[in-house]
Amino acid sequence: PLLEKTKNYTNKFKPLMVVKFSPDKSKNLSNEERRLDISNIYSFNRIGSTDNIEEGTSLTYGFDYVKTDNKDKDIFGASLANILRVDESKNLPNQSGLGNKASDLIGSLNYDPNDILNLNYDFSVDSNLKELNYQLINTEFKINNFVTSFEYLNENKSNNSASYITNRTTYNVDESNNFSFETRENKTTGLTEFYNLIYEYKNDCLTAAIEYNKDYYNDGELKPEENVFFKLTIIPFGETSSMNLLK
Repeated sequence: PLLEKTKNYTNKFKPLMVVKFSPDKSKNLSNEERRLDISNIYSFNRIGSTDNIEEGTSLTYGFDYVKTDNKDKDIFGASLANILRVDESKNLPNQSGLGNKASDLIGSLNYDPNDILNLNYDFSVDSNLKELNYQLINTEFKINNFVTSFEYLNENKSNNSASYITNRTTYNVDESNNFSFETRENKTTGLTEFYNLIYEYKNDCLTAAIEYNKDYYNDGELKPEENVFFKLTIIPFGETSSMNLLK
């Protein structure tokens, strides 16, 4: 990596490049769900197949950037990558434009300035830079015994076209006891999908929890369903759960 050191930070910039060539033809995977992200875009088997290959000649290029403080803590990170292909391929998965002459622009951002806040953002932008095809945002906020996290997903180029926002909030009473609340809203329909309320007790050898779940709809139909469960986990013997206590 290229390295720059200042009084308070170390900046690392790593250029990346992969060239691939295969004279063999791929089977038709054009309609398969194969999403590219920073974790797999440089990999040998990014089409995710055990009996197929990625045909043609391509150049994958990009970079990783990391800013680290004097305590070796990564404060900020950014990654960006793209694929250029000599010839367009109709056989490769088209979810992220893998078979196009220029694929989607794949990126990832991470901001972790302290023990209070953490933010991650993964995205995929159309090659014309006009359309966001994929967004995943995760953020966590901590103050003393209070922890809340949000997850936002927006996926346009998939069979499900999922879009939702989830919140999970936890209050740790002490080292053994905590309460948590979780809910998710479907951004496509504007409807709340579920509520979960959980009390949990933990020690070195067991975890006991009481969970209340309310699901608002399944398979597109409004059918609210309420459940209360008691769960017990004994280490190392495993987990057991009661029947729905409301029935």
